[in-house]
Amino acid sequence: MKSVKSTALLMLGLMTITVVPAIAKSHTWRFSEAFSNADGTIQFIELHESLGLNDETFVPGHVISSLSTGKTFTIPPPNLPMTTANKRLLFATAAFAALPGAPTPDYIIPAGSIPFFSTANDTLACSGWPSMIIGAGQLPTDGIHSVVCANENACSGANIVVAVNSPTNYAGTAGSVDASTPPPAVPDGRSGSTPMTVSKLDPAGTSLSIAFDTATCSGVTNRQIIYGVGSQLPTSPGGAFSLTGSACSIGASPFTWNAVPVAGDATGLLWWLMTAKDASNREGSWGKNGAGQERVGPAGDGSSAQCGVTTRNISNACGH
Repeated sequence: MKSVKSTALLMLGLMTITVVPAIAKSHTWRFSEAFSNADGTIQFIELHESLGLNDETFVPGHVISSLSTGKTFTIPPPNLPMTTANKRLLFATAAFAALPGAPTPDYIIPAGSIPFFSTANDTLACSGWPSMIIGAGQLPTDGIHSVVCANENACSGANIVVAVNSPTNYAGTAGSVDASTPPPAVPDGRSGSTPMTVSKLDPAGTSLSIAFDTATCSGVTNRQIIYGVGSQLPTSPGGAFSLTGSACSIGASPFTWNAVPVAGDATGLLWWLMTAKDASNREGSWGKNGAGQERVGPAGDGSSAQCGVTTRNISNACGH
């Protein structure tokens, strides 16, 4: 009887043991980075799982809000995968997602909520998580830099630092975008701008004074003269120009071009264009030919590849 009673008690004890599942939660997520261009159409917010913990999956239903604009974003289902340790979540506008080098956002901010947060000063908040308090003048809007939380548990004041943007999504894909305003074309006299003029400073024309419009368009970091000879002009409308060389780092107007090269081919013609570039060494438009076609240079993207130019962006039509 003793052994039977002991067995019964053991079985009763086993029956009363309850298996408690692991508790999924969401309390370790923190704001880590925010980015915006000047007009707020290109923005992202990054969250970071801050303690290296898994199972921080219950983020759906959390509401991220901007205290300055009053905009809110409710994180939609589903719950995150269980492996959340050190992961990041990327919230961004569609215009950000379309940029070269942008990692795919985990969540797209709806068009009706753009700009989501203020570029002047703002507090990004979410119930249960420390806020990110961006002070006046702290957020760069040059399209290159973002604000990063040096201390994610107290992200304000001196704990916010400026760095080149580095968005990362939940999959771990990282990138960096260039949302800066591209350089304009050099004004050509249309729309009230002042066209470029030139005068000889000596009879032979080996020294020229070149005056140009510096007031009509903004966003120019530097200007350069690119030049060639008659045989390097396009052979048909819309064709590419070939180049002989360049005069770089053109400063204020007027520019004195000394030691002007002599045409070295049978045409006896020297031609030149003035182009603009920005801080990212993107070259602006070369202007358009008589048929309204964009002039193009010898590099693969139509740039000159002169004076440190690395690429070309002609989306800024100022100066055309």
